[in-house]
Amino acid sequence: MKRILIIDDLRDRAAWLKASLELAEFAVVGVLAWEQVDEQSIQAAAADVIIVDANAPGRDTLEQISLMSTKLEKPVVVLSARNDQQSIQEAMRAGVSAYVAHTIQSEDLSGIIHVAAARFLEHKRLRDELKEAKSQLVERKLVDRAKGILMADHGYSEPEAYKRMRNMAMSKGKRLAEIAEAIIFAKELSA
Repeated sequence: MKRILIIDDLRDRAAWLKASLELAEFAVVGVLAWEQVDEQSIQAAAADVIIVDANAPGRDTLEQISLMSTKLEKPVVVLSARNDQQSIQEAMRAGVSAYVAHTIQSEDLSGIIHVAAARFLEHKRLRDELKEAKSQLVERKLVDRAKGILMADHGYSEPEAYKRMRNMAMSKGKRLAEIAEAIIFAKELSA
């Protein structure tokens, strides 16, 4: 059962949404007005999905949505009466997992929430893969630079320089990138 946090300034709409979600067998863990929203209140709710009303998504609202989506790693569903392309694009850049720009019916909620959660997980996976690829690229550049230093200073071939670095990493229980950083640091000290 997904745990849902609702953020909406209009009590009647929030009450309808809460009742509709509970009928669809979701657990509503809280209902907040925008003025009550901060990092602690969102973390305390321990929601799986956050549904927000953003009829006029201003800069502060978009910053809050971005915080929820990225830092707190929660899928965010925006319910909005605004159907203009700029609002949609700004919300998507802020990390929104689903943007619904029309009146919804109770029976729509389950599908919207499940799609938003799945989309969020897919984007998170892609962000994690990109982060890992960037990290590997940085490490590869360090290793290449350190190999170059060993080749220039000691006359090693490239495979021999790599083998020496790898053997040292294994014997010291370090990552290859850490050995590369040490070689580069030592070279900079001696320069």
